[in-house]
Amino acid sequence: MTTNRVVAAVAALIALFSCAGLVQAATLKDTAALKGLNSAKGVFMLDVDNPGRMDHVLKVVEKTGEGMRAQGVTPHIVVVIIGRGVAFLTKDRRGIPYTDERAVANVQSDIHKLSKMGIRSEACGVALKGMAVDPSDVIDDVHPVGNGFISAIGYQAQGYQLVPVY
Repeated sequence: MTTNRVVAAVAALIALFSCAGLVQAATLKDTAALKGLNSAKGVFMLDVDNPGRMDHVLKVVEKTGEGMRAQGVTPHIVVVIIGRGVAFLTKDRRGIPYTDERAVANVQSDIHKLSKMGIRSEACGVALKGMAVDPSDVIDDVHPVGNGFISAIGYQAQGYQLVPVY
């Protein structure tokens, strides 16, 4: 077999296995966990100081909402951002290193997408103060709150399940 044919065969196998993985993921269900539910509430508490990781986590939050909806359950989701990650939420992105600019732009785009899906995003006021970020400098899709812990406690008291991401 020539080198070109070997490369083509390997590429075809990779494509086949990749597609098989996508089909499997699309057919997996959460039937036992969602049994009898019409809606479910979750509050994701994010304490993530790497914008690339936060971008990934926010995409998973999006997939979580989409997955619940696809399985007939109305999601009620809130994202509460605490810690140094609140620095990724500023309109002017001041102080963000050049190497993180793209990831921070992705974070802000993800939050905008979540907002359009009806998912509320909040920024902890204590963390904003600690990072010297004025609440008026936070992007429009994020709601500054007094204290992210109080917010999480309040949502839990309203029946939201805590999903901590550290």
